[in-house]
Amino acid sequence: MFSDSVRVAAENRRPFWLLLGLLVLSLVVASLTQGTYDSGDSINHYLYARYAFETPHNFLDSWSKPLVVQLMAVPAQLGLRGVMALQCLLVAAAAWLAYLAARRLALPWPWLAILFCYASPDYFRIQFSGLTEPLFSTILMAAVALAILGRASWGAVVLSFLPFARSEGYLLIGVYGLYLLLSQQWRALPWLALGFVVYGIAGIFEYHDFFWAFTHNAYPLRNPNYGSGTPWHFIISLPNTIGWVLYVLFWLGGLRMIWEWMQPRLRQREGFLAELLLVYGSIVVFIGAHTLFWALGIFASFGLTRVLCGVVPLVALVALRGLLLVSQLSQSEVVRCRIRVGVAVAVVGFLFCGARAAFRWQRDFARASDQILADEAVRWAATQAPAPHYASAHPYFAIPLNINPFGAKHSYIQAIRDHQPLPAGTLIFWDEWYAVVEMGVPLDSLRGNPAYQQLWYGSMPRIRHKPSTDSVRMAVFRKL
Repeated sequence: MFSDSVRVAAENRRPFWLLLGLLVLSLVVASLTQGTYDSGDSINHYLYARYAFETPHNFLDSWSKPLVVQLMAVPAQLGLRGVMALQCLLVAAAAWLAYLAARRLALPWPWLAILFCYASPDYFRIQFSGLTEPLFSTILMAAVALAILGRASWGAVVLSFLPFARSEGYLLIGVYGLYLLLSQQWRALPWLALGFVVYGIAGIFEYHDFFWAFTHNAYPLRNPNYGSGTPWHFIISLPNTIGWVLYVLFWLGGLRMIWEWMQPRLRQREGFLAELLLVYGSIVVFIGAHTLFWALGIFASFGLTRVLCGVVPLVALVALRGLLLVSQLSQSEVVRCRIRVGVAVAVVGFLFCGARAAFRWQRDFARASDQILADEAVRWAATQAPAPHYASAHPYFAIPLNINPFGAKHSYIQAIRDHQPLPAGTLIFWDEWYAVVEMGVPLDSLRGNPAYQQLWYGSMPRIRHKPSTDSVRMAVFRKL
């Protein structure tokens, strides 16, 4: 027993130092980056957590996701960089869990699962945001790893909370339940309901409704503002999430698993069913669901490919299976080692090749134009007399204004569309995207209304090194 512990500790030494180095790198980038991944949902999730103690309803809000707010609420008091630090820790945890699963599945060089997670360009970028995908990926990977390690009941407990990080969790609970049924682990099944019961009881106090997670769902079946698109959108976009080298390995890993499934002898290997259903099955259900949502234009999908970050640790395991297939082209262990080294170098090298899916400093780590312009608008407003009230649509305005967007001093700009009264002297911060698309207040509706006086107007190229492209436009009005 003691010798086994020593052996395991020795095996984990290299992966641990690799993970620690990549975590430190992420934390350094988090302290330096000016980017926030996006200026919408990333900022909104941060704001829900930042002001949760002042607005307790945020802790059980359907859109912001209760588990996300509860985990982020304390670090959010340190600002958005505090949330970024938490996201870095979550990604590190997910990468380590992917390594533990890969080692148990006897995949080649299992520590490469850690590298593959960090070398997925969009997964690396999303650490520097307030988005839900890092927490979702960590919970999902934890549940899958626990099942692969023979602790399916604990995996069911963990997975039961997944829907309160992202709504796709309900679908993946179904996948996990199927695995428990087929593996005849009946006693673990009830634990899949634990998260819903816990939050259902909490919802009785806030909503007077045990089933609030469904009755107060933030995503309507139809929302014409979000559109629809091709059913191939997410598959075609996957290289933007994981890079082209891992994309090729991903498909090779899928082909390898299909071949193993067709071999009765290989289907008997330890962990085959768990890998097939919980790794490959979860990926298929997750991407398939988003494909369906986007193709049919339902559940406010908007075709956002960042959601694919939620399954990147699982994709890393599939890519390792693909690497196994490639390395088996040679019978020589020396050649196999060289193949694995070459692939690892290619995966990392892709990040810096300049491709659209690779890292680009200006796009990924510099301040977004709409945030620069919003700062400029707020700086100008600070030269005027203090306003009794503020109204806006763009989430970022709340940061330079230093106001609680859910509090009494702020209204959303849709109040103008809905003819709700605003106090005289209210400063209205208009933008060309959120105010128009999300809240239905075009610029002309303010300019043509004698109740509002335009005080300031500004614009700048959305992509600053390509000034001929689309521009960001903002304006400040006062309610007379």
